[in-house]
Amino acid sequence: MDVSSHIAKADEALRKKNFDYSVNLLEQVITLQPDHGVARRKWCEALRAKAGRKATPGWLAKLGGSPHKLSAAMSGLAKSPGAKARALEKYVTQDPLNDDAWLDLGEALLAAGFADAAAAVFETLGEAQPKLATAWKRAATSHGQRQRFDEALACLEKAIAADPKDAEAERMRKNLSADLTLKRGAYERAGSSRELVKDVTTQERLEREARIYKTGDDLARESKELKDKLQANAKDGRARRRLAEILVKQELYGEAEQLLQTGLATDENAGELRDRIGDLKLAEIDREIAKLAARAASDPNPNLKDDLELLKGDRAKQELAEFRRRAAERPTDFALQFQLGRALVDAGEFDEAIGAFQKSVKDPKTRLDSLLKLGACFQRKGLLDLAEKQLKTALEESTPASERGKSILYNLGLIAEQAGRKSDAFTWFSRIYEADIAYRDVAKKIEALRS
Repeated sequence: MDVSSHIAKADEALRKKNFDYSVNLLEQVITLQPDHGVARRKWCEALRAKAGRKATPGWLAKLGGSPHKLSAAMSGLAKSPGAKARALEKYVTQDPLNDDAWLDLGEALLAAGFADAAAAVFETLGEAQPKLATAWKRAATSHGQRQRFDEALACLEKAIAADPKDAEAERMRKNLSADLTLKRGAYERAGSSRELVKDVTTQERLEREARIYKTGDDLARESKELKDKLQANAKDGRARRRLAEILVKQELYGEAEQLLQTGLATDENAGELRDRIGDLKLAEIDREIAKLAARAASDPNPNLKDDLELLKGDRAKQELAEFRRRAAERPTDFALQFQLGRALVDAGEFDEAIGAFQKSVKDPKTRLDSLLKLGACFQRKGLLDLAEKQLKTALEESTPASERGKSILYNLGLIAEQAGRKSDAFTWFSRIYEADIAYRDVAKKIEALRS
């Protein structure tokens, strides 16, 4: 297979905005050569460009990608980073604007030994989200595994530009700069390659800190260092958080939670610790759900499926309680209010959800989605006039021909039908019919209303 020819054709298709063809060509390349950095970068760009032009609604993207996400979770439990990476590749094609999914994919590629591919994923995400320092730090780690220290240093500079307060990025940069100075200075004096690194302990520490994917020995040594720091200064919040992360990687979840709980009385950022404890509890339930789902898939015992539904219900209650706590502590965080509203809708708490969305509608980032959620809540409560008002406002702020626009028009048609205004319903459905005759059952709606 002529890889360069495929990449050239894909690049040309990308310039012509023929995204599907470009993605298809690039997927052929990365299937054969999963660590091909250039092909991987262009694949990421093509997926994001396609989504930017015609985005799938977030809930629909997550629904379509959910089987792949479950597969990725099961591969993670089986400690198969290659299989996890393949599952996450399928997930991001369904939900290409999900930053967390891209980070997970990059991490899986790194764990599978595909450092070039991981660097491409992280850098593409960093370019799309310039304020996301994590993407640039992970890109630096990927380059570091390939001994591309200049590229790694450039990525760390971008991480610090994204978040000047990121102490980890600053530490990584200083360590890498010192490492490069040591190597280059020694190289000028060295008579053999063995003389390049004289301080083995320092060298190991520098390399260990520069890596994001770390071995068990790396984590054990770093854990010992962090415990010594906390022994000397119990108020060292940064050491406490990092040690908790390592304990989670080692699957010592109870110890991680206890460590975070201990810091609540002394840490200046106790709210962040409470958030981490909440995330840890949810992650523990997610792990149990993944295990039970795997058992239910192979065992015909119907009780397992019932247990799975009960566990999912417990998870939803835990998540709702967590969002309520966070929203109460940070009432002006409108993005958090939106998350709370969605959890409340899932729980059937529509009155409280309306209050949350009425706050999150003030945030430009969540305004449109908040209007849609408000419309849905009012519709569920039978307040059709209020629901219609929210959707009409949302329609004015969106493109009617887009997927979201057609969804708004469709729901306006349903509200008009529900209210007995057949003429109005026909008008709303007709606007979709003119642009996309195959949208949902709009053709049947038009035919029924005409008759």
